Amino acid sequence: MKYERAEEIYNSPSNYEVIYDGQVVWINSLNPHKKYANIKFLHDNAIMDVPVGLLIEGKKLS
Repeated sequence: MKYERAEEIYNSPSNYEVIYDGQVVWINSLNPHKKYANIKFLHDNAIMDVPVGLLIEGKKLS
């Protein structure tokens, strides 16, 4: 995913499915300098920082 799209999803009033390494995640925050996202895995609530380029946009949920 491009950083600009991650920003749009993060700032959107709608919810979008975001995938990292085959798992659905929530974007907690974005780092514009490093182009990283702080994400939370929905299946176990684990949190980590990953490059935004490794995120995949899924479907719009609401």
